[in-house]
Amino acid sequence: MGLSRTVTKSRIVARERQIRRLEAALKEEKCLFQLDRQELKPLSAVAVGPTFQETTSRSLLKAIGWRVVAGFITFGSSYYFTGKLLTALAIVGSDFASKVVTMFIGERLFNKVNIGRSATGDGVSRSVMKALIWRAIAFLNTATISGLVSGSAGIGASIASFDAIVKTSLMIAYDQMWNRIEWGKELENVDGDGI
Repeated sequence: MGLSRTVTKSRIVARERQIRRLEAALKEEKCLFQLDRQELKPLSAVAVGPTFQETTSRSLLKAIGWRVVAGFITFGSSYYFTGKLLTALAIVGSDFASKVVTMFIGERLFNKVNIGRSATGDGVSRSVMKALIWRAIAFLNTATISGLVSGSAGIGASIASFDAIVKTSLMIAYDQMWNRIEWGKELENVDGDGI
């Protein structure tokens, strides 16, 4: 009987130690769970927080405005690489006409994606993404048009390369500048309505 009591007591002591270890592990897991939950709060707030959509008029004005700014740069690079005023003007005219349409379409497509967008505007990472995608399209467009108008693929590539270097940073700044302009923004998903 004494031996049985000793074995039972040692089992109880061992189980109590095991229970304390399990309770400590459970407490630690609960703390980690709470930390994970706290980390997710800002992410879910961004995902369901208010954002905005651009009106068609805003997208059109952004496209035209950018083409005017970008046109001056293209004119400068076209004149520098061709040395001909009329050729530079022809490149800018053709470039302007084709890119206003493609940029407007791009703005409308990006308007359907809310990644990097909040109620206040587009984040810098969104503007960088837009600029890089647009520059890839614009490079091909400028190289083709400049090459055809100037009669030289090398000149077309030079103009497009120069434009890509200068205009990428400028386009990010231009896109961020539009964050400060409230005209043409329509808030959506206000109070979590999901619209």
